[in-house]
Amino acid sequence: MTFFDVMCGNFISVCLDTLFFVSASILLLGRIPNKNRKHYYTIFGVLILYIVLGDLVASIFFKAGLFAWPHNGGELIYMYIRIAALMLCMRVMYGKPYTTLLAIAVFLNILYEVGWNLSDVFSANKIYNLSILSERREYMFQEWVVTPFFLVLVLLLLYKTNARKMMEQWEGQKLEPAVVVFLGLYPPLGQLVQEIVDISAREVGYNPATAFIFLMIVYMIFIHTGREGIQQKRIEDQNVSLVQQGAYIENLEGLQREVRRFRHDFKNMMSGMYLQAEEGNLEAIQNYIQEMTEDFDLQVGSQIRLMNQLANIRMTEVKGLFLEKMKTMQEAEIHWELEVLKPFEKTRIRSTDLCRCLGILLDNAMEEVRGKNDGLIHIMISSQSGYTTVRVKNTLYSAVDFHKIGTPGYSTKGKDRGIGLANYKKILEKYEKTLPITTIQDGCFIQELKIQEA
Repeated sequence: MTFFDVMCGNFISVCLDTLFFVSASILLLGRIPNKNRKHYYTIFGVLILYIVLGDLVASIFFKAGLFAWPHNGGELIYMYIRIAALMLCMRVMYGKPYTTLLAIAVFLNILYEVGWNLSDVFSANKIYNLSILSERREYMFQEWVVTPFFLVLVLLLLYKTNARKMMEQWEGQKLEPAVVVFLGLYPPLGQLVQEIVDISAREVGYNPATAFIFLMIVYMIFIHTGREGIQQKRIEDQNVSLVQQGAYIENLEGLQREVRRFRHDFKNMMSGMYLQAEEGNLEAIQNYIQEMTEDFDLQVGSQIRLMNQLANIRMTEVKGLFLEKMKTMQEAEIHWELEVLKPFEKTRIRSTDLCRCLGILLDNAMEEVRGKNDGLIHIMISSQSGYTTVRVKNTLYSAVDFHKIGTPGYSTKGKDRGIGLANYKKILEKYEKTLPITTIQDGCFIQELKIQEA
């Protein structure tokens, strides 16, 4: 067979393998972020390049006889090339850290090996002579029909076992160096286990146990890491809950002090109103009641409203963030208001990323109004009609260049600043259907984030 014949024969197989890897990636990591049309063109181009180069490398290895090396040396090299290429493709698609991409690429290869081994049971130890037309047809049927069928079964297994949820549990966790080394050594370790299994299986023929062994090992790694993440999140939730309880107790004690103070003054207020009532001065009585109501609202009512608004935030991490910032603003004597129109329970953005974004917006607002007597920060959260909207509005005292907002190094506070909003935009780039809006209105700087949940 000529080199061109080999490439043509491999092309469909590489296309089917690529389709499997892309489908499995979507089942594990979710839909590809919808950044813009250019991003999709880039992904399409990278996948085409992956197919062409994969076909070319496989054909070169085949014609050079590398696949016939002892202990499958050529196949091990090709597997490393495929893992590296998959990592680069998924980097373009999802932008994940390389350690995460290594784990996923190795896991995808193990899944591919499982499907391939299951299909190979039907032709175990079969060596095809591709120069014979009948055997070439049998080989093509095996490669283009039987193997894809079992790969589809593997994808169905991923879907039915809700593998995406498992990935979410450990994805944000830091992998131990030993785990990274183990995953990086999967190809030679797999070959070693395969040879050991083959020695014990010579009498019964082909044994596809190796891929299943490593599949179970990697599953155990993911489950163990995911459980550690869940335990860590529980600890963090408990810590946030303790902070919330402390903040609630502190605010309730403040309310109690204000009520006692108001009660102490109430008798004097009523005495003054009683004298005015005796004189029949109704207008003075009305003004007096209005002033008394305003005093109560200033001393107690604002604290009650704030606690009611905090109660509408049902995401533990976000509530913890607001409690922390509330304490900071109280210590800095910054006037602020919180408005939560409806109970805020969840959003499609990960809680850690959402807290980072909100923290950046709040820190910038606090920095702008700090030390200003007339400065005010107003925060609004709205969850309705399939959208979540977060708006942070603060009094503006500096000149702002809209064209430079969000670029690294730009800040109204001077040099070596401006990192926050650049990170803010970088975080949001990972998520589709998010719209950050920046405006200036009535002397206020407004940062708004709209998230389409549906």
